[in-house]
Amino acid sequence: MKAAVILMMLFPFINLPKVNWVIDFGSAAEQTTDWVMISDNVMGGVTKSTLQYKENSMILSGDISLDNYGGFASVKTRFGKFDLSAYKGVKIRFKSTNQKFAFTLEETKNWTMPNFKGSFAPAKENTWTEATIYFSDFEEYQIGEPTGREMKKSVQGNVVRMGIITTEKKEGPFSLEVDYIEFVK
Repeated sequence: MKAAVILMMLFPFINLPKVNWVIDFGSAAEQTTDWVMISDNVMGGVTKSTLQYKENSMILSGDISLDNYGGFASVKTRFGKFDLSAYKGVKIRFKSTNQKFAFTLEETKNWTMPNFKGSFAPAKENTWTEATIYFSDFEEYQIGEPTGREMKKSVQGNVVRMGIITTEKKEGPFSLEVDYIEFVK
């Protein structure tokens, strides 16, 4: 009985393991149509891109074109409700070639309203890399242009869509292979 009382008194000081939310593209459960490819074709651009799943990853690849004011490719979740308020940021394990990327968060279905981007550096070619992007480093964008404002903490609890987008507006072939996305506490 004394041991139980002592444990109960110490409980607030015990560090319990932190549980992070992981989207694992190597898991059959994650290989669904919940992620969709969106490129500059939605606004008249002519970038060619594809989205495919391998046994252990999701791959966004293609050829960026600046014709017709284009220049981007992305992969996004379908619209839903994502409460990320318990997390400090996102960690992505990936391989990439020829482009810089950003993780994106949207709090509205209206594409003309601001969204939020956290950039991450490209990987060395054909090398698995982990990048951690803290939500405090996300910046606000409106119709692809930075507004100069940081993301407010309240956005994290009201996310309706997440994604990854190319950010360089550089012509040429690219690829991004994602093993997992982990939201970190």
